[in-house]
Amino acid sequence: MDGEALGFTKSHALLIVASFSFSFILVFSTLLKNSGVSSLQQVFFRVTLALPLIFLLIKGKFKLEKKDLPYFILIGFVFSAFLFSALSSIVFGCPIAVSIALLYTQPFFTAVLAALSKRERITLEKSVIIGVGIVGALLASGILTEEYSNLNITGIFFALLAGFLYATYLFLKRMRKTSYTPLQGLFNTFMFAAPCTLILGLTLRLFTTNTNFIGFSTLDPNQLFLLTLFAFFSTALPYGLLNYIKLSEVSPTTEGTILLLDPFLHNVWAVLIFQQYLSLIRYLGVGLTLISAAAMLKTKQKT
Repeated sequence: MDGEALGFTKSHALLIVASFSFSFILVFSTLLKNSGVSSLQQVFFRVTLALPLIFLLIKGKFKLEKKDLPYFILIGFVFSAFLFSALSSIVFGCPIAVSIALLYTQPFFTAVLAALSKRERITLEKSVIIGVGIVGALLASGILTEEYSNLNITGIFFALLAGFLYATYLFLKRMRKTSYTPLQGLFNTFMFAAPCTLILGLTLRLFTTNTNFIGFSTLDPNQLFLLTLFAFFSTALPYGLLNYIKLSEVSPTTEGTILLLDPFLHNVWAVLIFQQYLSLIRYLGVGLTLISAAAMLKTKQKT
């Protein structure tokens, strides 16, 4: 029996590889933080080093029309801010398991944005799912159970902000200009995300001098190697693979469910590589958040 007969297609395989690649994002960020690379510098080099690789994927077929500049500048800025917030949660000491759980509050923010834009309505079922997710996020963060002195409040804030910005990025992505292929749109997004990262950093320098947050320093060979691997393995590769998923082979719900391998594996790597352990109640929160995210995917399939 071949893969097609079993219901396992090439698109399923691509999704699994993409999830595996995504699951190392916060691993790379932690390694880079430990080596002295700020979250701002991580984002900038992650984006700029990935650009040539994405250019190869589009086979040099660059396209950007003047009338679409505002859209790509906006989505580039939001994407840059999303990456910056997610990686900053690690820089400010938020455990990987907590950061990834709070990042996956994205489906709840997506539901709210869809309701505000009148694209979807929040049903009683969705309200219950969002409520479970919020409880899960609170438990995962430790706000309900841990002493204040044991919490990484700034890291928790950036992880939640990343969840909101991820939802905003996906909302804007659904408005993608139809005259561009997905990979051309991705290339343009990255192209504008690079300067937006620098502008964001320069703006933040008016309010803080934290070098772990906004610092820029000369890279040593080890740091450059990690950043290059970060840009290829956990950026260009998975984002590129997602553009080859065929909707005829994988439903949106199945795609979203398979991508939940990412947060699960993030938790595994946190334990195996960094020996980062949480209390049982916080792991319960992580589980509730991911279960509610999966449940939200199911409700979207029904509507």
